Amino acid sequence: MMTRPVPALHSAYSEFIPLSLRWNDVDKYGHVNNAVHFQLFDTAVNNWLMKNGLFQSETGPICLVARHSCDFFSEVHMDDQVEIGLGIKQIGTSSIVYAPALFTSRDEKAAAQGEYIHVAIDRKTRRPSPIDEATKAVLARLLLKSP
Repeated sequence: MMTRPVPALHSAYSEFIPLSLRWNDVDKYGHVNNAVHFQLFDTAVNNWLMKNGLFQSETGPICLVARHSCDFFSEVHMDDQVEIGLGIKQIGTSSIVYAPALFTSRDEKAAAQGEYIHVAIDRKTRRPSPIDEATKAVLARLLLKSP
């Protein structure tokens, strides 16, 4: 039997990306549609990468999503203020395993949390490309601490 994950706590994250919900993010059930969570995670990760100048060079590697998953814990509504807590579980040779969590202003526990895996690839060959040490050092600021 599979064990249900426990929602992450706001205090476990040090970096947050506030995002706005749009009218069309809400479905006929009155809450933010589950697919929107993936868009919010993608937006937060890529905003952070751009802000930090990572994977932005016209000649260096780019990152593609290899895996994306999400666990949902509570509903998110149109009038909620949301932010994505950004954390990294692991930095590999050519991959990054993010652990984004969606928080609302009304709760210390994550409404949803995911796993988001980027693979750095060469722009021309489209094959995995090693992440350089300087980039790894910036990414390391988001490493989550083991409990």
